[in-house]
Amino acid sequence: MSYTPSSNDLIAISPMLVLCGVALLSLVVQFLIPKEEEGKPLWILSVLGILTAMYALYHITNSPGYGKFFGSQISVSPLTVWLSAIYLIAGLITLLIAPPFLSQHKTLFPEFFPLLLFCLSGMMFLTSGYDLIVIFVGLEILSLALYVMIGMARTSVSSLESAMKYFLLGSFSSGFMLLGIAFLYGGSGTTNLDGALRGLFLKGYEANFSKLGLGLFLVGVSFKAALVPFHSWTPDVYEGAQTPITGFMASAGKASALGLVIIIFNHVPVGEIGDVWKVLMGSIALISMTWGNIVALKQENLKRMLAYSSISHAGYIVAGIACGASLEALYYLFSYSLLNLAAFAIISYLEQGKHEVTVNGISHLSGEHPLTALALSVIFLSFAGFPPLIGFWTKLFLLQKMAESDLLFNRILLFGAVANSCIAFYYYMKITIQSYMKQETGAVAGVRDLPTMPTLGFLVFLLCVFFTVGWLFFQPGALL
Repeated sequence: MSYTPSSNDLIAISPMLVLCGVALLSLVVQFLIPKEEEGKPLWILSVLGILTAMYALYHITNSPGYGKFFGSQISVSPLTVWLSAIYLIAGLITLLIAPPFLSQHKTLFPEFFPLLLFCLSGMMFLTSGYDLIVIFVGLEILSLALYVMIGMARTSVSSLESAMKYFLLGSFSSGFMLLGIAFLYGGSGTTNLDGALRGLFLKGYEANFSKLGLGLFLVGVSFKAALVPFHSWTPDVYEGAQTPITGFMASAGKASALGLVIIIFNHVPVGEIGDVWKVLMGSIALISMTWGNIVALKQENLKRMLAYSSISHAGYIVAGIACGASLEALYYLFSYSLLNLAAFAIISYLEQGKHEVTVNGISHLSGEHPLTALALSVIFLSFAGFPPLIGFWTKLFLLQKMAESDLLFNRILLFGAVANSCIAFYYYMKITIQSYMKQETGAVAGVRDLPTMPTLGFLVFLLCVFFTVGWLFFQPGALL
């Protein structure tokens, strides 16, 4: 049986087509311009590609509108549109921030730009797919691009080590996911998302196939989301990768995995069987937020601290999903992605390709670089949930929704999230204490020849304004 895509089908995937088309074009363009001048044209082309994809994403909400396309293999919904918007915003900010810092390491290769665009298209296919095969293909597109981006610093042993570790563990997780898809198909006879999960309601071996398949599928997703016990790669990869790439991976990469968790649990059948899976993922979420925060307490390197804190934040989000707070989880995900981008942008600025940014290294940062210290404090206090910053409101909205349930397990998750927020406050607050309340100047804070970077400064300023007052006009109800 042949199927000819309609114009509406093609418009529905137009953002992905634009990104892939521009990525392929940039691969050709790099051979047509002198090597010493290739960076700027490729950068301009990539920025225009992302802006065009943003317009295409906005356009499809009106025409052809929300619905299923390509024979119910692609879904366009408010959820998928907002998730795609997160990826595109993260990609655009990464393009504005990364090139100067990659140049410092002499690793601004022309391949960086198409890899970033391919990665964004993979993320969009991952969460827009309504068929398990499409979801898997999207996962592999983004994963392969990320493997290469993480290992782009070819002269750095730590970068190569982190790329190899991420590649090996990622390959195993992809195997688990693909095997899970095979079992889901065996239990239901279809790879369509709704049909495959309906196999959980069947009796006999079909239901066992579906249960085993969903479990294996969630193992693969949990690896990408860095949930315990599939988190071991996170601190080493975050530390070893170049900081702008780490920021992109911690924002867009994490958002794509957690966005897929939201989508999966929006389709898990309601009832006793669905509740079992929510209890399972809720338990993993509770362990993740606890383990991530406890280990983060003793971290000195800021990148490793953010790596462990990302494990805990993934736990908060999945706990909200397990309690039925999908909208609040999406809002949390949006804000958390922007916070990560801003945090890693400042760490990149302080590193200058020479330093390792540690807690002691930023001592008395306010005395030497007051604006940088202020921005860093706003970001980390927002991570901690300090009012009235946006991190406080994201947690408040999420916890309020969790508190609406009378189920004992949901109350346990609520208590665990509140307790872990108190633990996290300690190590996030250390950043402000070191920056403002220490007299001895740290190694990083004492560097006085930090260059003036207007683009970075303006971006961080806009993000900090959003973190401070954004909650006044941007709340969960504005998303869906």
